[in-house]
Amino acid sequence: MLVSIIAAIACIGFGDARALALPTPIPQASQTPPPDVSAPSPTPLPLLVNGQVIDIERGFIVFTTGDALRLAPGAQLLDDTSGKPLASTPLPGMFAAATLDATSGLVTTVRFSHKPIERGTAVAQIPRQYVVQASTPVPNPELAPPPAKYHSLSGETLVRIVVEVPPNTPFTDDVFMTTDTGGWNPQAVKMQRQDALHFFIELRLRTGSEFHYLFTRGSWNSAERDRNGLERAPRDLVIEGSDLLSIDTTVYRWADLP
Repeated sequence: MLVSIIAAIACIGFGDARALALPTPIPQASQTPPPDVSAPSPTPLPLLVNGQVIDIERGFIVFTTGDALRLAPGAQLLDDTSGKPLASTPLPGMFAAATLDATSGLVTTVRFSHKPIERGTAVAQIPRQYVVQASTPVPNPELAPPPAKYHSLSGETLVRIVVEVPPNTPFTDDVFMTTDTGGWNPQAVKMQRQDALHFFIELRLRTGSEFHYLFTRGSWNSAERDRNGLERAPRDLVIEGSDLLSIDTTVYRWADLP
């Protein structure tokens, strides 16, 4: 019987013999690892960091958030619109997009603008190993909420807030109040127009409550700034317990307007 099989194969051409060969084996999972478990790139990509600058000195760029990044020797300071080198030292309050070398932790290029730059990651959200800290953060007792001095019999206080806006505020724009209790939604509370330069809102708030707030024109690109055009600290409102609370305040500048 074995002799007959060998004779039969001998009678078949070489090409037909290939047809009788075993099929190609199915690749095993270990032969082709999926992309998500393959080895990472040995060279980290650079980070693009954005924020508002308060100072550049002694080899550091300092943002209004308090975060400082180290500048590389010969770091380029460019105008964001033209891409050309700046003719003078950047002024406090300018916005910047900094290219951070993730390997060395140094800033190699900074592009400056008088308007907020949206591309990149906010400096407060980048990994902390790239940030230069002068001292260990400690709680500030001055930020502790003051104790309530009065108690309302009704448990609620009618709060009226009136804000005066800059004369260059477009008349067609709305003004909003954003709060920490509302997740800092820039359109959380729409205010009502009182006249050309004043907006107001009336709220009934629980006695003893506290929240922080800022004013915007509908987005963080149009949020309020302080007198110098820098990011300002949120206002603090504590409902101490009177039946009526009236607050008058002022917006000095908007982030997107000179």
